[in-house]
Amino acid sequence: MEISVSPKRMLAGLSLCLDFVRKGLRRHHQRVAYIALGIAGEMGLPPGEKDTVFLASLVHDVGVSTWQGKEALHQFAVENPWEHCRAGFELVSRVRLLEPLGAVVLSHHDRYAGANDSGLSGEAIPLPARIIHLADRVDVLLGYDRHVLVGVGEVTGRIRSLAGRHFDPAVVEAFLALAGRESFWLGLSDALCLNRSLDNACTVGEVGLDEADMRQMARMFAQVIDKKSRFTRRHSQHVAAVAVTLAGALGFSREDVVLMELAALTHDLGKLSVPEEILEKPGPLTPEEYAVMRQHTFYTYVILNESGAPSPIPEWAAYHHERLDGNGYPFHLDAARLDTGARLMAVADVFAALREDRPYRPGMNRRRVEEVMRRMAAESALCGEIVGALFDAYDAVERAMAAGEDLDDAEGRRVRDDGAKTAAAPG
Repeated sequence: MEISVSPKRMLAGLSLCLDFVRKGLRRHHQRVAYIALGIAGEMGLPPGEKDTVFLASLVHDVGVSTWQGKEALHQFAVENPWEHCRAGFELVSRVRLLEPLGAVVLSHHDRYAGANDSGLSGEAIPLPARIIHLADRVDVLLGYDRHVLVGVGEVTGRIRSLAGRHFDPAVVEAFLALAGRESFWLGLSDALCLNRSLDNACTVGEVGLDEADMRQMARMFAQVIDKKSRFTRRHSQHVAAVAVTLAGALGFSREDVVLMELAALTHDLGKLSVPEEILEKPGPLTPEEYAVMRQHTFYTYVILNESGAPSPIPEWAAYHHERLDGNGYPFHLDAARLDTGARLMAVADVFAALREDRPYRPGMNRRRVEEVMRRMAAESALCGEIVGALFDAYDAVERAMAAGEDLDDAEGRRVRDDGAKTAAAPG
């Protein structure tokens, strides 16, 4: 099985879910991409290197999932930036398609004069990383609460003062040339202009992904989601293990089993729009908190469609809180509009959630889980046939969940070892 995807579109979709913060959708990654591309153009970089700048800009902070972590990065002087750079490197290095971006993500906070945890300084820092570092800090200095042209003088003065220390002087020179044009700043602040600029920014066309590539990409998305809260550390992987085992038991085709796994790994992308204090609240949610929680499946649907995920991945992923009686959310679909894949995903999500620890209760044992799920089936919340199939295959489901955890640990160790070698390598 192979599907065609646009790396640009896929990473642009991911960048949206990375940019949810308390004040809404900041589009920080896309703004950094716009600024960085402007600098790369001013410096005369060839198309291939500009593509690297663009794609790495869209995922440069992929190592940060929590709102608290994102807010810390929106201070000009970031405390311990290496932690999220290293985490981002580990994530993108797990994906063959994105592996070339790893060194850039790893060094995107490196100061030109050193000393850096990467061991690099000056020209040894990859040029795309030097460009993204400056672009990232420009967006932070600029802020979001004033007219874009008002802050230009302050921003350019601060950047100029740090040339040769924080930033590459050649990159600063290119930025200052760009900063003298009002059109550059107005294009950054206008959503329509920003979208059009980024739509035409990358020469990388669609690429074919085989099953291994697709699984790597979806697992990266899942790891970003699951780092959001300690209580959902492996939830996406657990749901995938349950869903794949059930799909096999129910006779899904090989292609549909793969699509089910991809949908399960990405089903909670929209959780990145929910603050951690709601996800980790030990008691009942207030009506307002519950309203915020209910938005997550809607954003899963939006982000997967924006990323170019083929149907039925967005539907199977986003419908996991729909109910057969039509009283689920956010689309209120009933049995007539929920196919077997969507019904299966809802069952897999409930099962994984009940087996896992939550802030308000420990994970449930088999007897209690079965009791809850059969009651939900009787109430037309879940499909009774699929609930029955799950408990018929209970031992296989549990083994699959455990095997997925072991695989993730082994892969994580490999990537961390590679990261240590990259950081230690001479410039």
